[in-house]
Amino acid sequence: MPTYEFICKECGLRFTKSYHFGENLDKAICPNGHMNAQRIYSPPSIIFKGNGWYITDSKSHKKNTNS
Repeated sequence: MPTYEFICKECGLRFTKSYHFGENLDKAICPNGHMNAQRIYSPPSIIFKGNGWYITDSKSHKKNTNS
């Protein structure tokens, strides 16, 4: 189940909540009881480990210089 981050527009509290895929995220309720919470979008945390992933997973870009 994915976890989403919200901020309450009334009290400023940042909180997280888990939802099933396809559930309506527009009606998130603040833990303090306020109804006006907005979803916060943030970049995913991606960590590339190991060496060579960019070399082995990319196509070769050789130019043909023979005319």
